[in-house]
Amino acid sequence: MKWNAFDKPCAEQSSLKLCHGEKGYHEVKLFSIDDMKFNEITKKWESPFWHPAVTTDAVVFGFDKEDRSLQVLLIRRGNAKPGEAPAFEGYWALPGGFLQKEETTDECVHRELFEESSMKLFNNESGIRPEFIEQLKTYSARGRDPREFVITVAYYALVKKEKYEIKGGDDAVEARWFPVDVLPELKIAFDHAQIIQDAVEMLRERIHFEPIGFHLLDKEFTMPQLQNIYIAILNPSEEDKNLRDRRNFPKKMLKLGYIRETGKKLTGNPYRSPKLYTFDEEAYAAAKKIGMRLEF
Repeated sequence: MKWNAFDKPCAEQSSLKLCHGEKGYHEVKLFSIDDMKFNEITKKWESPFWHPAVTTDAVVFGFDKEDRSLQVLLIRRGNAKPGEAPAFEGYWALPGGFLQKEETTDECVHRELFEESSMKLFNNESGIRPEFIEQLKTYSARGRDPREFVITVAYYALVKKEKYEIKGGDDAVEARWFPVDVLPELKIAFDHAQIIQDAVEMLRERIHFEPIGFHLLDKEFTMPQLQNIYIAILNPSEEDKNLRDRRNFPKKMLKLGYIRETGKKLTGNPYRSPKLYTFDEEAYAAAKKIGMRLEF
């Protein structure tokens, strides 16, 4: 019984196979069941090939209502534990960590959100599930981690930040929210600055096609609150009146057909009581079938 390291059309030559790849033909060593090692603990055959380390990292976005900014959760890396190689001690980094045995990347990213940033609901010791989370990209540049060759699967997530208590835990000494526009001033570990930039670009692209910004809002919201979310994510110039126009924005959003009035108004304001709206998931599902793109 024989295996090949590449799933390519091959012409066998004795103990080698001639395989065609992107750079032409090359020889690949065959290995058989005799080369495999049976692990008595896991009861599984193990490959003789070298395996890289794998991590997950999460770009967690939240919206700050006070300064109306899009913010990212970062942790300040602590000192290396005894016997560990140091890596960017004291730098800010995304919540993340190494994949454990038999763990999927989805399971790893949720575990790390709780363990490393200790991001959890009040009075809830089981951690959280972000309102929205999705894989962003895989990063595998040589030298991205000074300790060893590490591949990371990055995610981006949206949460209602005011509902979560942020603490430091595990090997993180501090966790904080930072506005996206101040990140260039920080010392950021690994290639996490690039990952954050890619996540921001993805968020700006997706918000034109999907109403993912609603994951940053309460179930009921005002039009100014919704508009502030779009301004924070898209970051238009001060001269751009298309998105900043307070009269035109509600018309465009209501025209989409999946935002409806609740019949209630926001209370507590002595000067005016703006209407409250909500996101209609059924109406959005119908609109999605015919396609949509929100332009400003």
